[in-house]
Amino acid sequence: MLPFVVLLWLAALGGTIGSFLNVVVYRLPAGKSLVYPGSHCPVCKHPIRWYDNVPVFGWLALGGRCRDCGVPIPKRYPLVEATTALVFLIVGAAALLSLGGNLPPRPVPVGDTTILLDWTTQRLAGIVAWHLLLLSTLLAAAFIEYDGNSIPWRLAWPAFAVGLIAPVAWPFLHPVPAWPTWPGLLAGVVDGIVGFVAGLVLGLCIGRTAAGHIGGIGLGPACVGLFLGWQAAVILAGSATLAYLATRGLGKFVPSCGRFPFHGWLALGSLAWIVCWRALVEWGSFFG
Repeated sequence: MLPFVVLLWLAALGGTIGSFLNVVVYRLPAGKSLVYPGSHCPVCKHPIRWYDNVPVFGWLALGGRCRDCGVPIPKRYPLVEATTALVFLIVGAAALLSLGGNLPPRPVPVGDTTILLDWTTQRLAGIVAWHLLLLSTLLAAAFIEYDGNSIPWRLAWPAFAVGLIAPVAWPFLHPVPAWPTWPGLLAGVVDGIVGFVAGLVLGLCIGRTAAGHIGGIGLGPACVGLFLGWQAAVILAGSATLAYLATRGLGKFVPSCGRFPFHGWLALGSLAWIVCWRALVEWGSFFG
C-alpha cells in the first residue's frame, strides 16, 4: 500500500503546486510580488479563506463563485491545479511503481570498466523531485504563453539554480550523461553545462524564427537541456516546434487549436520522455 499512499500524496502536492502556479502565471508577467498580498478575490479584494483555497475541491465547494461577492471564479484555476496534480501522479507512478524501470541506469566509470548505477529508493525520490521541478516550470511557462504574455526569465531562476548545482553532488540526476567518460564531480558539471547551452541555443533560434512573437521562448529548451540532457533538448525542442507550427496552421480553421502554446508541447514531450526514457535509449543509440 505504501506506493499508493506516496502517489496520493504526490497528487495532493501537485494540486498545491498548481495553486501556486496560478499565482505565478498571473503575477509574474505583471511584475507583482508572488507572496504579498495573499490570495484574494480580484473584484471584492476579500482574502480567500484557507478552507476555500484547497486545490480543485475549494472551487467545487464554492460552486465556482467567490464566497463574498459571488463573482464567477474562472474554471482555469481548478484546471491548472488538476493538470499539475495529474503530472505529479504520472511521474511518480512511472518511477515508483516500476522501481525506476522507466529510467535508463547511468553508466559510471570505475577504473578501466563501466558499471550501471542501480535505482535505489533514495535516488528515485531525488530524480522524481528533479523531474517535477522541470515540468512545473514548463507548465507555468505554457500558461503564461497561452495568455499571450512574454515569459519572464526569472520564472526559471529556481530551476536554473537547482539544475546547475544539484548534479555536482548527485550525477545520477542525469541518467544519460553528456559524455560517458567524465569521472566524479566533473560529470555533473559537464552534463548540466552542455545540456543548458544546447537547449539555450536551440531555444533562441526557435524564438527568432518559428515563434518570434513570443518573448522568452528560449527558457523552456534551456531547462529541458539542463535537466534531461542535450539529447532531449535536440529532440524535444524540434518536435515541439513542428507541433507548434502545425497547430498554428490548423488555427486558421479551428481557432482554439491555434492557441496551444509552444511550451505546452514542450511540457507534453518532456513528460513522455521521462515516462518512456529507458525505451528510448534501447531503441536508438543516439539517445544514449
